[in-house]
Amino acid sequence: MSVPIWVLIERNRWYMQYLKKIRDKVSSLFRIYLKAMSLRKKILLSMISLLLLLGLTIALVTRIVLLETLKTEFQRKGISFSISLAANSLVDVLTQNNSRIKLLIENEKRLDKDIAYIFIVDSSGRILAHTFNKGFPVDLMRANGAPKYGDIKIQPLDTQIGLIYDIAVPISLEKSVLGQVRLGIKQNSIQQTIMALNLIFIAITLLSVFIGILLAYKLSSLITRPISKLIEATQSIQKGDFSTKIHIETKNEIELLSASFNEMVSSLEQMMEEKKRLRALEERNRIAFDLHDGLAQNLADIIKRLELCERLFKLEPSKALKELEGLKKNTRDALNSIRQTIVDLKLTQDASFNLYDNLTEHINNFKKQNNVNVKIDISGLIDNIVTDKAKIIFYTIREALNNIRKHSAAENAIIYLGCDNNDELTVSIKDDGKGFDINEAEISACASRKFGIMSIRERVASIGGLLSIRSKAGEGVEILVKIPLKEQKAEYVI
Repeated sequence: MSVPIWVLIERNRWYMQYLKKIRDKVSSLFRIYLKAMSLRKKILLSMISLLLLLGLTIALVTRIVLLETLKTEFQRKGISFSISLAANSLVDVLTQNNSRIKLLIENEKRLDKDIAYIFIVDSSGRILAHTFNKGFPVDLMRANGAPKYGDIKIQPLDTQIGLIYDIAVPISLEKSVLGQVRLGIKQNSIQQTIMALNLIFIAITLLSVFIGILLAYKLSSLITRPISKLIEATQSIQKGDFSTKIHIETKNEIELLSASFNEMVSSLEQMMEEKKRLRALEERNRIAFDLHDGLAQNLADIIKRLELCERLFKLEPSKALKELEGLKKNTRDALNSIRQTIVDLKLTQDASFNLYDNLTEHINNFKKQNNVNVKIDISGLIDNIVTDKAKIIFYTIREALNNIRKHSAAENAIIYLGCDNNDELTVSIKDDGKGFDINEAEISACASRKFGIMSIRERVASIGGLLSIRSKAGEGVEILVKIPLKEQKAEYVI
């Protein structure tokens, strides 16, 4: 039963898709392997491939050109022999001197090893003489047609001893054809010559590949050795050793690269020192903010209340004792503030800082110690925020809550953190307190050298963020912060 045509088409389509998948898989693996190769191996592979391709191309072109040239020359030689035989055998053909004809053709065959056979026939097709030892092959007569006057026929024959060009030349006298000379010339010499040339080209190609490998290895060493030094120097710098310098004495781009690298290391060392200085300055400012917002204000409040207690002990001792109870709470707050500052100082700059855990713990403690109901709403992931920015965000929210506790008289506060695909973080702290006039508050803070809002604004600005405050008297306060999370990095495509 024959298979339907649509089945054959479907099978062929499946087979082509299967071959395409295999091809794509092989190409993918080759690309992966090529990418994983070192620069030296890539140079060696490129050089070897180029030399092999060049050698094979030369050998192929030379074979084609030589084959055609040698074929033409051998045919010319066979034609020349055949014409000479036709001229020399003319009298013997007329006189039917077969023994002389036989001697003539045997001598000619003996002189040239490329001649496979010679035979002469008369005008009636009768064989006058031939050089075959085991009898004349009858089919050979029909292999090539009888030439006319002035005509030469060449017919290639595929025989057991290889390809033979059968050449037929007429034996003529005054435009009359008396017979013909048939000569077969072998192509074995052509094949042997081409084989010998191929071997020579292969030897030259292999020698060229060997020399190319040596040159490529030397060239790759000249290129990769400085790069290896650059890698070693980079690893040393990565470990913190900025004293590393590269000395490459070449008059090319590698020397310029090493000089640029050394300049970069020097600049990087200066930048690191400047960064340490700025980090120390930033830490000092943060400590100043913390001491002012916590300890300094608490101590100032404690001194005022102690003065009040001193006056009350003289007038109303019972009120003085009540004031001392409140004073005890303020003293505990000051102690907790000092402890928190000490904890922050002990936390190293590179230590991991989990924003969510620290923020949740602080809000829970804040709600226990104050009559303010705080809710927190988080949208997106905030665990991937880098430590430096996470600390500033935490300090900003903590400072805002301290301001709510001290100045707002609020009962409720809402904290919102929204992370937009790790590109920007939005922080909102809103309360329902008495609020204030923003312009007057900032002017008052500058005039009295109090930090307040200024401390929050400077902290946010230190990590590239923007802060805005919305408030009116009697309408509460909302602090809105936007902080970029994605670092801007320069990329160079080569």
